[in-house]
Amino acid sequence: MKEFIITSFLFFTPVLLYPANNPDMEKLGKAMEINCKTVGENSCFARFISLAACSFSYGIAHSEKTVKESLDIADDLFLLLAKGNRLDPKGMFDDKKLIKQAIRVETVERVDKCNEWTRKAIPKIVLERTGKPATPEFIEGATRTFGEWWLRSIEGIRRDANNNYQSR
Repeated sequence: MKEFIITSFLFFTPVLLYPANNPDMEKLGKAMEINCKTVGENSCFARFISLAACSFSYGIAHSEKTVKESLDIADDLFLLLAKGNRLDPKGMFDDKKLIKQAIRVETVERVDKCNEWTRKAIPKIVLERTGKPATPEFIEGATRTFGEWWLRSIEGIRRDANNNYQSR
């Protein structure tokens, strides 16, 4: 699968211009369409966020991709799913610019299902980023909190994007 973290482009660039637009990705997007009216928009967002997060873990754990490459793939996957299901990513956030609680709870629960991939990915991420091996304690803690970290990262990017936009 692929990786993810929402970039500032998510909020300020039209989704139509995003690199997820190519014939194969469009076909994949149509094949992955779910009825968000039936399951609920919040649940759709939780599913898409967790798919991207788990894709990131899988990509790191089972490929030679870098963290950046894996994040780019996850971004593309999330945007493809949101666009294919006609969801505006801004709808994930509450009035405090935090991910809605219902989305947060379901996302963490779903991301926990890919702990095996995350546990294998953490040492590779730490080594790439710091040049040092991760301790077993760090690996376990990072694996246990990966879903929350992923969500806080999305919130941070949204906050940074808003601050950069407002300072212009």
